[in-house]
Amino acid sequence: MKMYFRKCVLIILVMISNNLFAQKNLTMNKDTLADKAGWLWEISGNGLTQKSYLFGTCHGDGYNYKKEEIFKFNGLADVFQKVDVIGFETKRNLPLKDYKETAIIIYNWMKRPEPKYLMPRGTYYVNLYDNKSQFSEVHKYLSDNMSDIEYWKKKPSYWISRISFSQFIKSQHDIKIVDDVLYDEAIKKKVRIIALDDNKAQNTLVATFMNTQSVDKLPLKEQANKLYQIIHAINSITTNPLQELTKLYLDNDYYKVENYFNCPVFQNSKEANELLLRDRNQKWVPIIEKNISNHLCLFAFGLRHLMGEDSIIKMLRAKGYTIKPII
Repeated sequence: MKMYFRKCVLIILVMISNNLFAQKNLTMNKDTLADKAGWLWEISGNGLTQKSYLFGTCHGDGYNYKKEEIFKFNGLADVFQKVDVIGFETKRNLPLKDYKETAIIIYNWMKRPEPKYLMPRGTYYVNLYDNKSQFSEVHKYLSDNMSDIEYWKKKPSYWISRISFSQFIKSQHDIKIVDDVLYDEAIKKKVRIIALDDNKAQNTLVATFMNTQSVDKLPLKEQANKLYQIIHAINSITTNPLQELTKLYLDNDYYKVENYFNCPVFQNSKEANELLLRDRNQKWVPIIEKNISNHLCLFAFGLRHLMGEDSIIKMLRAKGYTIKPII
């Protein structure tokens, strides 16, 4: 039970990191200095006496990754053998007590939502739908699956996030994400393992992100329509809807995955995007710089941190480093 609890909290952090609640359009990285790019990138220059590396992981597609699939990426096995420091986004396999604060944040979000999520008095779900069959499908899903007989007291925007949360938990149960595979191998290798985010940063991230969704700002009827679309899609799904992302990731194709994220179902608010990507990247760069100055390092984190105008790639280049893909 303790291991299951740890896994649930960790995959919630992974979900936020990979940002599957909502996907924001990315500005294409036109200056990658290569016609082809994948997930392994080399850091050199700016006075470094040895090269270090960045590696983009995929966590959130519901796929159970195998060691042989990950280490087939060109150069990764060699890099893994020679590095003496490996960095991940978060600390892993912590004592149960270290997950308590995060669990409380998530519990309060689920059971004691902020006032902005509460439905205005006198407003009812049945009146938000012109098509009564749509209301019936929403009503049945929320009544049967969300363990809340008074679901109608909360706005559709709240249930959109809750359903995304629930679906993600289901998809991640009893699987290994790329980060898990690399972490297990890092333990076997007995290298020094560091975390780019500390516990406080992760808890702040969880608390802020769960209350920073762009759908909150939509009129209630639009929220209700999006909620129906999500529920109807779930009811219609027969295969993993993210299998395309898995395939593109395993094909080691940076540009196609970047393009994949430019076709989002949802878009983040500006505040959520800054919190999830830009602000964290800015905090990570000094940690990366400190370690690569005297260690041969590999930093593994969600692939989206390598993409867009606020990417780790661009931030390190702005500092004078040469960053190029290994293909």
